[in-house]
Amino acid sequence: MTRQLPQIKNVLLMLIMLISLSACKKDALKVDTEKRYVEKTSAPPTDLAGGAMNLVLKPGGVADLNPGGDIVYRGTYDISGKKITVKIPDLDMKYRFTIISDQELQAEDGEKLKLAQ
Repeated sequence: MTRQLPQIKNVLLMLIMLISLSACKKDALKVDTEKRYVEKTSAPPTDLAGGAMNLVLKPGGVADLNPGGDIVYRGTYDISGKKITVKIPDLDMKYRFTIISDQELQAEDGEKLKLAQ
């Protein structure tokens, strides 16, 4: 029994290390300069009713979001792993995006936004 104690201790230490390593996840997108993502649609860019979604991410957690139309809302964003949550206090709303790559995001409703060059 006393010989099993060090083995159990080692197993517990390994388990704790694995859990702590898996809890440290890396964000899939780093915003060190302004990044503008634009939805590609078939509607002309001047069509306000069917306008494309635009999202600008700025360093420091500031976001500008145009959900499609003629108004741009200022808010904040948080990146956690492959998810971006944009909070717009004026609308009391949250928009969620999945990071496909550093060049492409996908909104909850399926809109795909590409990094503008």
